[in-house]
Amino acid sequence: MAFFARFRSLSAVALCASLAACRDPSPARSDARATQPDGHRAHTIADAARPHDPTLDAAVPEAPVEEPRVVSFDNIEVPDAGVADARVASPTGTTLDLATLDAWPALNRWNDQMEREFSQFVAGIGRGVASRRCGRLDRCLRDPEFNSLYDPATESRLMLDVDCGDLPYVLRAYFAFKRRLPFGYVEYVNGSGGDPRYMLRVRPIQWRIWSDYRTPRSTLRHISEAVHSGMYRVQPEQEQGDFYPVSVSRQSIRPGSTFYDPNGHVLVITEVRDDGTIFMIDGHPDGSLTWKRFGEAFELGPKILWGGFKNWRWQVWDGQHLTRVPNAQLRDFDPAQQWNQQLWVENVPRAEWLRPPDGWPRNAIAPGMFHLWVRRTLANPNVARDPVRDFREQVSSFCRDVLDRADAVNMALAAGLHRQSHPGALPYNIYGTNGDWELYSTPSRDARLKASVREIYESVARLPADSPLRPQFVTAWNEERAREGCRYTYANSAGATVTLTVDTVLDRLFTISFDPYHCPELRWGAPQGTRELSTCPDTAEKLGWYRGEQRLRNQIDRHYGVATPLDMGPETTPDVDFRRALGVTPPPPPEAPRAAR
Repeated sequence: MAFFARFRSLSAVALCASLAACRDPSPARSDARATQPDGHRAHTIADAARPHDPTLDAAVPEAPVEEPRVVSFDNIEVPDAGVADARVASPTGTTLDLATLDAWPALNRWNDQMEREFSQFVAGIGRGVASRRCGRLDRCLRDPEFNSLYDPATESRLMLDVDCGDLPYVLRAYFAFKRRLPFGYVEYVNGSGGDPRYMLRVRPIQWRIWSDYRTPRSTLRHISEAVHSGMYRVQPEQEQGDFYPVSVSRQSIRPGSTFYDPNGHVLVITEVRDDGTIFMIDGHPDGSLTWKRFGEAFELGPKILWGGFKNWRWQVWDGQHLTRVPNAQLRDFDPAQQWNQQLWVENVPRAEWLRPPDGWPRNAIAPGMFHLWVRRTLANPNVARDPVRDFREQVSSFCRDVLDRADAVNMALAAGLHRQSHPGALPYNIYGTNGDWELYSTPSRDARLKASVREIYESVARLPADSPLRPQFVTAWNEERAREGCRYTYANSAGATVTLTVDTVLDRLFTISFDPYHCPELRWGAPQGTRELSTCPDTAEKLGWYRGEQRLRNQIDRHYGVATPLDMGPETTPDVDFRRALGVTPPPPPEAPRAAR
């Protein structure tokens, strides 16, 4: 059983990472010899000496460290930006390749009106992703139906690959470019710990501004190469950081706000409904965007990690220097409210509290109470919550997330990892590493699926046995699971198409393999001894790995920055099947294709 030994890293693949979140960082120190979880590229002071591409950048000195200046946004007049029509000087005929000072003059200032426009812009991109009309940021930006700032002379030649850590920055920088606003960003951070993903007491140590680069295109490119999830851990008292924690209110949480899950994922809010439901988009290393419903799949984490909802600090340009607005002048700055657990359960009957995770004290406040509190706080008091609609949306969101997982698995199969020999050990931490595992495995994505199902189960299990909602939920479930979006196919090892339903996926929720070295049949949890599994050519060693990873598959909650040995998870599969709680019997699975003789 030596092949069950753990190892700390696999072979590196530059600029790649897990589709569960974002890309892997460049090797760095942070003092930073580290990688970025689920795909965030890490850069810190050690990388500052690397040469920039001279074809893209103007030679600029290192940005000095400046003390924040107190500024006021009272009675600011916003001039009409206008668009400089100097494309004749652009080698490609687009303002993206004009000199930055010509194409991106800082004529406007950040203020409430600009924030409203930014929210409208982000909401439009969200509608494109939600409708599956555009699945990449550059495609969304090239569609005038979703891009309120669309300009064919610019967007026709726009190509962007963004992951989740990049997405908030690139959206903000693109908007600043189009609206002639100043823009700067933290390029390097430092803190306590050897891994930029998980550092504590994070502070910025180097900055860039938009005019440091020769063209707007190179500005966007360098932003996506530099930023990573460590930027979202900057302590709020560090007033030269890019983000700050906000109070939970409809005024503060809006399209364009971000949510940082300190397990290594960043999402951008695109819609806040009247009933308090939040929808978000996130990016992946292949450049794709996905649409998410806010819920227990995304964690707040302890306060020391500074997860949660954040907004951008306004930036002020005086013609020579860029400064950031200090906390005292931020109306919605609040470094405490989101972590006040007493607020989570205020006016909530004890019988309606969620069950705390296994191993927690029975009277503990479950992390899921945070999500319920956010929903209640953001809900318009004149809008009644519709539990049946919520249930439908939860099921629909789960079906959509399974479809996104199918894309991730197909990417691994296309790369041929299932044909390779299994490495001699798993990564030190299966959720955040580098190389092929980070790019092609799905442990974080699979854990979020399980957390989503647990959330649905908890909402059903709280219903009294005689609740009139139970039969309505059953009707809603039968209708939702029959939809085309809740059916899936994959190509087995023999090339035949296998059809799965959402019931099949729920049956196999804890047996679908996150391991990219397994055959497609095991990636989709084909049961032992079935016709479906008979086409899998995996060796006895690979099958041994599959059996050995079961306890890790039984684990719902992710743990980053620590060892994840094979015996880390529970021995038994958690009971979170909401169908059983509803008294619903799943239909038999579709018949698998016969193996070729």
